[in-house]
Amino acid sequence: RLCRFLGQDLDDDAISSVVQNASFTAMRENPMCSSILLPADIMDQTKGQFLRKGICGDWKNHFTVAQSETF
Repeated sequence: RLCRFLGQDLDDDAISSVVQNASFTAMRENPMCSSILLPADIMDQTKGQFLRKGICGDWKNHFTVAQSETF
């Protein structure tokens, strides 16, 4: 469906590659998808990871009550 929207034709091997490389695990291992290339003043690696767990709703475990009400 996405290929059709973009006006592109991909064979099954290319689609499988996209699916594999778009997985959370693959993105976490790919330096181009992480904040490792960002300067420390933008993303301080010592304060946490850019991609944490890949679990929907996990933000609730990290936000304060006030933050949860705001967002």
